[in-house]
Amino acid sequence: MRAPAALALATLALAGAAAPAAAESTLVSAGFSSFSPAHLDILVGDNVAWRNNSVRTHDIQSLDAGFDSGRVSPREGFAHVFATPGTFAYECTIHDGMRGEVIVHSLLLRGPERAVRRGTPVELRARAPEGVTEVTIEENTGAGFHPVATARPDAAGAFVATVAPVASADYRAVAGELQSAQLRVEVTDQAPVALRASARRGGVLIGVRAPGAAPGTRVVLQLLLRERFGWWPVARARIDARSRASFVLRRSRPVRARAVLVGEDWTTPLSTSAALTVRPRR
Repeated sequence: MRAPAALALATLALAGAAAPAAAESTLVSAGFSSFSPAHLDILVGDNVAWRNNSVRTHDIQSLDAGFDSGRVSPREGFAHVFATPGTFAYECTIHDGMRGEVIVHSLLLRGPERAVRRGTPVELRARAPEGVTEVTIEENTGAGFHPVATARPDAAGAFVATVAPVASADYRAVAGELQSAQLRVEVTDQAPVALRASARRGGVLIGVRAPGAAPGTRVVLQLLLRERFGWWPVARARIDARSRASFVLRRSRPVRARAVLVGEDWTTPLSTSAALTVRPRR
């Protein structure tokens, strides 16, 4: 693939920009009518690369960040190094409603994206600009933030700390005057979820078993869909008095499936089953 001039210039800028010890590059897919992922959290000095994976020509323009890719043909790309903190909106000016956002942090904290079992050790990973030698992890369960761990950079420049939350809490990383955005870690007592599938006429019966889950607990069936760039909810159910639920899936091709116990909003994950390949009867 021939990289456009903007991509080449951005690659050169990456080498000379004020960057963290180990700058990262994140890929964004420009689809037919949307960007995926549409929201990014990155560290100062990181690079974002957009690739046009659709059949339409797009552009990527940000008045906030001051860049304009020009027209990007299918299978071509554009990249930009974000050298200052802030929130930067961007859009495809060719197609209305095709927008995204990049939030650039001076200190970045990442952790689990779903609820964790109470008392289970989990890793929190912080990234900091070059020159930072120690990061403090602070926790707030409702009474204010207090230090719970410290970390020094590993070989890749990441600061890794392990915590074992016994209650849902907010976490943040602190290094001198630098402070990350808050990271919420939800705690659950839900038991693991098991998934089974059996092919039959008219579809595949998928059974969910969640020992210890209260009757009425919400469960969502998700499929790994390439056209959706990841896991996508396709059906909802509730756990019955026997701690079970079931779905009937009608598809002509094999697909990866998983079940997720969720909160009252039908979105917040509490417990997730292992993924299972569902194969229809031939």
